[in-house]
Order: sequence, then C-alpha cells, then structure tokens
Amino acid sequence: MKILVDLSILRHPYCGLGQIALSYGRWYAEHPESIARGCEVTLLVPKEYMGAFGQSVDYLEAKPLYRHLPMLMPDYDLWHSIHQLTPFRPSSRRTRRLLTIHDVNFVYEKQGAKRQRYLRRLQREVDAADELCFISHFAQEDCARHIDLHGKPQHVIYNGVADLTQGPQSAPLPSPPSPFFLSIGVVKAKKNLHTLLPMMDLLPDYRLLIAGNDSDPYADSLRRQLAQHPNVEMLGTVSDDQRRWLYAHCAALLFPSLSEGFGLPAIEAMQWGRPVFCSRCTSLPEIGSTHARYFDDFDPAHMAETVRKGLADFGPQAAEAEKEYAATFSYESHMRRYWELYVKQK
Repeated sequence: MKILVDLSILRHPYCGLGQIALSYGRWYAEHPESIARGCEVTLLVPKEYMGAFGQSVDYLEAKPLYRHLPMLMPDYDLWHSIHQLTPFRPSSRRTRRLLTIHDVNFVYEKQGAKRQRYLRRLQREVDAADELCFISHFAQEDCARHIDLHGKPQHVIYNGVADLTQGPQSAPLPSPPSPFFLSIGVVKAKKNLHTLLPMMDLLPDYRLLIAGNDSDPYADSLRRQLAQHPNVEMLGTVSDDQRRWLYAHCAALLFPSLSEGFGLPAIEAMQWGRPVFCSRCTSLPEIGSTHARYFDDFDPAHMAETVRKGLADFGPQAAEAEKEYAATFSYESHMRRYWELYVKQK
C-alpha cells in the first residue's frame, strides 16, 4: 500500500500548521518500526526537507508544477492532506483521500467575495475527500454549519502535541524579567491580545511577554500601545529553544483567543505544569477541560482577578494533573489513530 502524507506546509515551518508538519516528519524519523508491514510512506515536502526525516520514508518534492499539473505526480493508494487548504492533490481519482480539517476561522476573519472563495475552495476539498478528520469536536460542528459534509465518514482526532519539556532552552532576552506571563502564537486580531494590555496595568508586579510572528497589521497596532503599558513586551518569532525556555520559566500562559480550532499553546503550557488562563471561546473549553482557568468576559478588572485567584489556587497537585492530562495528547496516540484509518481498507 502506497501512502502519501502531504507536509507541503513546511514551506511555513514557524506557523502552527508548519509545526504540526515538522512533528509528523520527526515522528517518522524516530519511529521507523511503526510503519505497517506492506506499506510505503512518501512525504510531500519542500525541496529543503528532502531526506530530512530519515530513510524509512520516501520523499516527493512539492514542486509548483505539481500544483497546476497533478497528473504528473506518482500514483498512491491513500493521500492524507494534514490540513484543509493544501494546493496539492492526487493524480488519480482512484486514490483514497483523507482530509484533516482544522477550522473554518476564515468565515469569521474574512468578508465578502474573499470569504466566499475560501468557502468554495474548502467545499471542493470536502467534495473530493473520502473521509474527514477534525482536530476537535468544535471544529467538526463549526465546519458542518458552513460546509456540506455529504454524510461522509468523520472522525475527531485531537492534534498531537510534541513534548516540549525535552531539549535545550535558550532565554530570548539578555536579562529576562521575572516573574512574567507568556502569550504565544501568531499575533493576529483573533488572538484578542489587546485585552491583556489594560489587565496588565492591574498586575504591576508581573510582566507580559508576547511571542510569535508579528508581521500582521494587528501587531503594529499593539506595538503602538506599548508605551502606555511598560510591563508588556513583544518578542516576535522565537526559536524552539526559546519557546521551551519561555514555558519553563513563565508564571502562567495567558490565551484570550476568540477563534481556535484546537488551542496548541494551552496543552504545551500544561506539559510544564503552568497555569493556563484562556477565553471560553470556540474549542478552548473542550481542549482546556477542567484544567484551564477561564475569562468569563474581557473586562480588565475581571481578567486580573481571575488571574490572581487562579494563581493563588494553583499548587503542585494541579500542576501534576495538568502534566498527566497534557500527556494524553501525545503524538504516539495521534499517529496510532491515523494509522488505524490508513490501513483499515488495506
């Protein structure tokens, strides 16, 4: 059985999907024995990742030519697109397609004709798929509100979360502040980070470090406000070593996002036994479960009090419970679920 796993999103290795693709590749490199007997796995990757994940898998370069002429690609029995808007597709209609859908956030972020284009594109991908996977029950329900799923077989498989507690650490600043809160992820309006700035005025004994790609205009707006909030700092994109250091040393994760299909930082912070404070929006209550603390609204006084109370109530027992919960999102569990789907019709 010939299986292709589309990791072409590695062209953006520092975005959330790029990190997931990296984790897939690393899993194959570290678990060559887990490839089922009689199966051949090919990873579709950018040129710079050819051969990057060991010799137990084959590689196909994600050439721009294949985007426009998919009939030039080799044939496969199964094609797994690890996210819903890949520009690549199989050469044969006989190939069984497994499509993972992360979210339909574009429905809320985009307007008019652009929103409709994304809807049509996702509908085409769903139409062409044989089976659908979703990264949370919320993502499944939200997608069904906007896309015709045609009653196709559907599965919820939570994202795998790489164990960040292993590996080197590096401080992102020459003189890191202490104590500090962390907020991490792409700095966009949906992350709702501006609500943290007036809250931090009420927590003067702490600093807030905001880490993540800050090329969006929303980040420029935040930067212009920092002069009025001296205990808040934006770091921009951080390396894996720096990310480990930030989780290891922060007092808590602050994650007031309005729109998530999963909520990766919440589980990453729990791996370290760090308190997590997030919104009750979209998938976050599902993923954070009873281990996260939640903002009921975004009034600065309420948010500050939620953080104060949450920190006071958080102890070693809560930290250990978080770590145990976070371990249930292992890539071992995630990949085992997908392999069950890969080989069920072998």
